[in-house]
Amino acid sequence: MGRWLAMVLVCALPAGASAQERVLDSIEAVQDACNESRDSETAHLHVVEVESGWRFGGAHDGVLALDTGRNFRAFDGHVSLLVPREDRVGFTVDEADVARVRQANGRLRVGFFLGFDDRNRQPCLVRSRFAVTIVRAEVAFVELVDADGGRIARGETDRWRAWNDDREALAIAGEGPRGVVDSPRFTNGTAPPDSWLTALGNGGSRAAIAQCHTEGVARGAAREARVVVRLNVETRTGRVRRADVALSSLGDTAEAECIARAVGAGSSLPPGPSSWQAEVVDLAVPVRLVAD
Repeated sequence: MGRWLAMVLVCALPAGASAQERVLDSIEAVQDACNESRDSETAHLHVVEVESGWRFGGAHDGVLALDTGRNFRAFDGHVSLLVPREDRVGFTVDEADVARVRQANGRLRVGFFLGFDDRNRQPCLVRSRFAVTIVRAEVAFVELVDADGGRIARGETDRWRAWNDDREALAIAGEGPRGVVDSPRFTNGTAPPDSWLTALGNGGSRAAIAQCHTEGVARGAAREARVVVRLNVETRTGRVRRADVALSSLGDTAEAECIARAVGAGSSLPPGPSSWQAEVVDLAVPVRLVAD
């Protein structure tokens, strides 16, 4: 039996896309989002305005459903949003609101994730712009807007709330382009000593990372991204011998290399434990980047 995604009705509020939303306004934008989702470790909230032809379902137990028995269509039918059958998407409404929302003749915006529920499942079947690209949409919210863009109603799912809570928990203090070091690990997946974690997280390289990201964003680098820097460290002294880019979602090689230098130069590590036998170790240092 399908599960209801808990929805909340919101009325008489301005619509307006959140800064967290990626509005997909073309077939190419949808296809780019599909391709990016295969390699991205971050869940992005995508938004598409679907074509007319979508329908309401029934109203039961205070829920006005959307008919997900057929796909939502966009861009002259060249994009088809497939909602998992176990998801029954709808608005929690009282009896008076059912008639009002049904008769509103609003436009429907769908916010969704790709690969949020299962990273191993293929999120899209991407075809040429002249065929139909199928998108497995994991619904975050649905929103009705009027002809002037004013919000008639909005419903948010548990996926949206979980994603939003994660973003708040992972927020990076400050303003503008900036970054923070996350959970360094050795190549075998174990954490370094607490003294190294403290040294790497003390903020010594933050100013340099922020400068790298400021310059990268100005060139067109991704505003939100992740870079993994590989540090080669002398265990006896803690000296960083080399800092290389192991992974980057920036789309800007110069910025990624700049961040690697910033992490390497800004990391003053104490000597490793005397029990270590290896003379040098490799340490993966993830850096999260944002710009707002």
